[in-house]
Amino acid sequence: MTLALDRRADLWGDRTAVVDPATDRELSYAELDRRAEDAAGRLAAAGVDEGDAVVVLARNRPAWLALLFGARRRGATLAPVSHRLPAETVGECCERTDPALALCEPRFEDLLADAPVDAETLAAFETRDPAGVGAVDDPTATPRLYLHTGGTTGVPKVVVVEERQVEWNCVTEAAAWGLGKETVAPVLLPLFHTGGWHLLALPTLYVGGRVVLQREFDPEAALALIEEYGATQVFGVAAIFRAMAETGAFEDADFGTVEWFMSGGGPTPEAVAEPYRERGQRFVQGYGLTEGGPNNLYFEPGRNDLKHDSVGRPFPDCEARIVGDDGDSLPAGETGELELRGPVTAERYLETEDGTFEGPWVSTGDLARRDDEGDYYIVGRTDNMFVSGGENVYPERIEDVLSDRPDVAAIGVVGVAHEQWDTVPKAVVVGETDAETLRSYAEERLADHEVPTEFAFVDSLPESGPGKLDRAELERRYGE
Repeated sequence: MTLALDRRADLWGDRTAVVDPATDRELSYAELDRRAEDAAGRLAAAGVDEGDAVVVLARNRPAWLALLFGARRRGATLAPVSHRLPAETVGECCERTDPALALCEPRFEDLLADAPVDAETLAAFETRDPAGVGAVDDPTATPRLYLHTGGTTGVPKVVVVEERQVEWNCVTEAAAWGLGKETVAPVLLPLFHTGGWHLLALPTLYVGGRVVLQREFDPEAALALIEEYGATQVFGVAAIFRAMAETGAFEDADFGTVEWFMSGGGPTPEAVAEPYRERGQRFVQGYGLTEGGPNNLYFEPGRNDLKHDSVGRPFPDCEARIVGDDGDSLPAGETGELELRGPVTAERYLETEDGTFEGPWVSTGDLARRDDEGDYYIVGRTDNMFVSGGENVYPERIEDVLSDRPDVAAIGVVGVAHEQWDTVPKAVVVGETDAETLRSYAEERLADHEVPTEFAFVDSLPESGPGKLDRAELERRYGE
């Protein structure tokens, strides 16, 4: 196995590798390889050496891919940073990776004002004369990516993604989903996110398929590119699929080439999946996290026994188990913490006190259970659960039930103090509904201790990443 782009250029030189709808340009594998070689030379000219990090702030564009493979040839590590973060946090993220170079679109230069290195625009970088240097002897000796987690407190942690991990993610996805040269994968998630890289940009390039990069998510444009380029697999988060289904173009969109739609990054309400299934589309959930690869649990394409609230079974190269408070494995039906291991998982964080994971298993912090058939269900977070009158309350359970209503666009649940029950659930809702309607709906579907005693209606919920609820900020604003 190898990530070497020149190998793919030798095999599939004339085949289209990347499509950039924003500029209506396509790059073949040979052209992408030449751009990667030029990027390696420009990185060398900019003083980037083996073992250095290169920070990038940009929307999705082919330059990302050229830089990743160019950095690989230099033995450097690409360190994407979200352009949605404030300048102070961007600067702190940069300090953690200690980059030799920071590259950005001109619109994001101000975000790098606090970075420990001078910023250079991508346009200026691409005018540099490449230095005539060869590739390092062993590009696999350095990490491929430093990816930031969707942290909810303080600065996100930096996950060290080794080449071994990237390769195994490519292999396990290709094996599980049957990816190949006919694969056409739209990338709707940003490339500062693990989902942008691994679902499905790099696995698609690994097998000779075609990657379609949406510069920045737009629901109508996403539907158009799915149809125009004949997308075969579409991955996103619940917010993406909801937005596409709510556009006027959804009913007439042609999904004839799509094998499946898959949602990850958090629970997907039935109300989000339903419009796709009503159109005869296969819509499933998956599960993963940055530390996990991120490909951990999925539904096989050929399975007909879909379970909406399940995230499926482990990928071929990932093991999963559920453990109790004592660390011992739990049998089917019991709820505990989900743990993962395998060649797809990361081994360490960068520059943190808890830099190395304890043992071979990655603790996800997610509460889950497994049924008798081996399918997994995410129940909530270990640090989100609270006790109300002696009963465990999982906010995610309440959110899943209430978000199935079409008049609820988004919801978050926090625990608030109560004189009799110690803590009770409070629902913070984005939607066109009212407290009485939601309370009646909840009383029919939830246990008494799960029914929210308070409702707050807001315009939006805080997010820590694409489609990820920032629970710490939600608690700060609405908890008591």
